[in-house]
Amino acid sequence: MGQKTLQSFMRRWHRRLAIVIGLQFFAWTLGGAYFAWFHIDNVRGQYDVKPKPEAKALDTESLLAITELKQKVDLAAIHSVELIQWRGRWVYWFKHDSHQSRLVEASTGQLLSPISSATAEAIAKDDFAHNSPILSTVLLQQHNSEYKGPLPAFQISFDHPKQSKLYVHANSGRVTARRNWIWRGFDFLWMLHIMDFEEREDFNNWLLKLMSILGLVTLASGYGLWFLTSQRFRRFRMKLLGP
Repeated sequence: MGQKTLQSFMRRWHRRLAIVIGLQFFAWTLGGAYFAWFHIDNVRGQYDVKPKPEAKALDTESLLAITELKQKVDLAAIHSVELIQWRGRWVYWFKHDSHQSRLVEASTGQLLSPISSATAEAIAKDDFAHNSPILSTVLLQQHNSEYKGPLPAFQISFDHPKQSKLYVHANSGRVTARRNWIWRGFDFLWMLHIMDFEEREDFNNWLLKLMSILGLVTLASGYGLWFLTSQRFRRFRMKLLGP
């Protein structure tokens, strides 16, 4: 194949590939810039978390035996029990799995969860660093586009410039997710970046693999055209490809 024929062939396919891959190149570049500018802790809402108070001293003599409290817990099975501090009191956290769990006060045996919407709002206010009013509280029984954590969970929306939402798991009384417009932008660009338009988790999908191959071919053809048209490589081209 002569130099002119090869040059014409590469230019034609470079243009065609550029049409296909150009928008994805733009999405990759835009996503990379966004990921670089916004720290991951800001994306996850850690910048808006209120400092936690010092832990209350544990009075081991007041603790009830776990065996005495198991009957209060309506779980199919108990796979683990953890002693934690929750809202200024020591509680046993009985866990079946990430969704099914119960809180029981360690000194009185009072069952504390599932929590009410009022308790969920109090937990969210204790966690959110800004003095912003609550706009709405919704109990979720299913996952939505921005929450994939344990269910059921309360979605608490704040009247804040970041459009912040906190998710509080009803059974464990924990804040399980923090969302804001920075996270939503990150999530959208991450979807475009890995080309998983549903779960946004699979970065080994075939569409991404195909686009990465086409991207490499587009770059290679561009460098090939530079080699074929640049005066710097004229003598080398003449030896390699002929006139």
